[in-house]
Amino acid sequence: PGLVAERTPVDLPALGWLAARALSAAFALDRTASLARVSKGLMPALVLLAAFHARDSRHGRRALAVLLVSAGLAAVFGLGAFAAHGASHAARARGAVGHYMTFAGQLLLLVSAAAGVAVLAREPRWRAGAGAVAALGAAALAVTFTRSAWIGLAVALAVILGAVRPRWLPALAVVIALALVLAPAPYRARALSAFDPHHPTNLERTYMWQGGLRMFRAHPLTGVGLQDMKPVYDRYRPPQARERAGHLHSVPIQIAASMGVVGIVAFAWLVFGLFRTATRDLAPALRAGRLAAGLRLGVTAALAGFLVAGLFEWNFGDEELLYLLFTLVGLAWAARGWEGHASAGSRAP
Repeated sequence: PGLVAERTPVDLPALGWLAARALSAAFALDRTASLARVSKGLMPALVLLAAFHARDSRHGRRALAVLLVSAGLAAVFGLGAFAAHGASHAARARGAVGHYMTFAGQLLLLVSAAAGVAVLAREPRWRAGAGAVAALGAAALAVTFTRSAWIGLAVALAVILGAVRPRWLPALAVVIALALVLAPAPYRARALSAFDPHHPTNLERTYMWQGGLRMFRAHPLTGVGLQDMKPVYDRYRPPQARERAGHLHSVPIQIAASMGVVGIVAFAWLVFGLFRTATRDLAPALRAGRLAAGLRLGVTAALAGFLVAGLFEWNFGDEELLYLLFTLVGLAWAARGWEGHASAGSRAP
């Protein structure tokens, strides 16, 4: 018998996203450079791929275990490198990926997924293992000094608590406040700087957003294209801006500027599809608990935190993060069939 591919709620939105990228590239200011980047629109197919291969609960659980173990090892590596290089803001943890913001984004996704498993899994080894990974990952995320990922993780934890223990949400707010008060001065200053409109980094990002909105107003339908933003930004940036931005440090601003209304609509459809894929029939699963529900809740929280972090950075343009994000969503879809006597992968095609 042949194998039947999984159908997920993200299938059609993924095709829409790819079509929107192709349309934007066709009318780009730099068509050649933009066309070379259209293929990144194929990455949502990883949802389908992960969902297909993880239908069998044995394969899916093994994949989840590998992800959690690798996350723990990456966190230990990042913490060790941070300590070896002086344990300061100048030595921001980069992990094995080479950039602290990419490492922070990966940790945001994996810590969120691990936290969901730790909260809802019944097996002690899964709860203990996921809890340890979440703690290690959170520590490594702290030493990346990446403010957007910190905010994203706070949102992800609020989603998890809101789903399973809503009465604990005020306690989470108290814990976050105490963490700010008791944190060493460099961490506290870094966190509080996120709310300082006059901070030099924040000012430059607001200039990028202003430039992006000018691009959108000039090219509202399909945007300026998918090419590197530096030459375009030089034309649209405010005169007081000092940085040459290759991207605009905000997912909605970047998509509006580069892909116009077509891109905004396609992205909103894709995000809706991702949430539907992660949350299909999740409410009854949460009442029952268990590993699969924990993973699906954690992935939903990770997606929410990722999108909030994306308000302040172009994380949706980072391939290392998209590989992980789409794979996790595919695992969440497959996990619907992990519990019970028959796994999703054991059904007749």
